[in-house]
Amino acid sequence: MKRVFLFMLMFVSTVSFSTPTETFSYSSLAPKNKKSSKFDKSRILLGPGLGFGAAYRAFSFNISPSVAYCFTENFYAGATLGFNYFQFSEDYTNPVTNLPDVYKQKYPAYSLSLYARYLLANFLIINFEPEINNTKFVNSASYNQSTGKIIEKSSRLFVPSVLVGAGYAQRFGEYAHSYLMVCYDLVQNPNARYYQTLDYRVGIMISLWN
Repeated sequence: MKRVFLFMLMFVSTVSFSTPTETFSYSSLAPKNKKSSKFDKSRILLGPGLGFGAAYRAFSFNISPSVAYCFTENFYAGATLGFNYFQFSEDYTNPVTNLPDVYKQKYPAYSLSLYARYLLANFLIINFEPEINNTKFVNSASYNQSTGKIIEKSSRLFVPSVLVGAGYAQRFGEYAHSYLMVCYDLVQNPNARYYQTLDYRVGIMISLWN
């Protein structure tokens, strides 16, 4: 019985102090670091944009919140969803009163644009912006028999634009800035609110995660 006990004691001792074939390391218990993503939310910019245009007897304005991502300190791209309003006045002779009258054409529209902007020398901003507008289209017009006023029949129409522009920018952070721009539509579709007008824009792009 003593020999059996001695043999078991020697076996336990040998197992306890023998070197294992694989070395144990506390680092194997530590959680593995996940690969860091290249996406940086501090580069996201949000902007409540405003714009207006003016020409002879015509004007327009728009409210256009946007979101963008800064690929570098000077270059960013994004998208804008907006509400636009365009109005111009046209003279005509009232057939009932036979006097000069004014017909005000009003075009509310909704827009979606994708843009790319570059800040040059930290104060000059350059803009390139394709845009699609859903606007009112007048199919026909007639006179009211009792008042002589023009009555219009309209539908909705998709109108493309391509805006190019430049202006002044003022930085107040690594990516955030304010801007004042003047844009021109290269397409010049007669149904677009930019037709024969310049589009003036003032806005601010801010980062919420800095």
